[in-house]
Amino acid sequence: NLDSSSFRSLEGEDRLEAEMIGPVRRSQIFEEIGKDKCDAAVVLQMAEAMSWKSADIILQILLKGSTDFNEWGAMLLSKEVRMLQNIYCGLVLESSSGPNGTKTAITAGSSSNISTASILTQFERVNQAVSILQLEKPSDWLAFAYRVGHGDDTNLTPEEIRSVMGLRVDFSDEAIKNAMK
Repeated sequence: NLDSSSFRSLEGEDRLEAEMIGPVRRSQIFEEIGKDKCDAAVVLQMAEAMSWKSADIILQILLKGSTDFNEWGAMLLSKEVRMLQNIYCGLVLESSSGPNGTKTAITAGSSSNISTASILTQFERVNQAVSILQLEKPSDWLAFAYRVGHGDDTNLTPEEIRSVMGLRVDFSDEAIKNAMK
């Protein structure tokens, strides 16, 4: 469990860059995309796949229940998830822009409307989990609960919500049970 001073050191941009974002940026696929070797539509598909896998890994770890969180840990996780979203969205936006930020020529069969919405959609269930972890108390979910679309592919199930709430060290089982009625 983090306190404010350990949060500050873990939150530092240098640590996050070195341990989390740097390895992604230095990956071979990012380097090839940076050399303008891919069409923007192909980059979007690759970024969607990478963001889906990243979100899936994060959610699996959370739902496994082997990590506890306090409010500081929830804030750090939130920042780390946003950084991942930003790097994947940035990759797509950079690939669809020319050297001066202008749109590149669109080849036959590709879309001129490159959007990062599909990347952000990959993280919806993770974002819900992060929102739950940032609650002051489980009953706050009753006021802040939200659904994205209509399916479970973008929404946590009630059992998953209960599981994520159980990761907070300061949420009692009784308070979680009452919030999930």
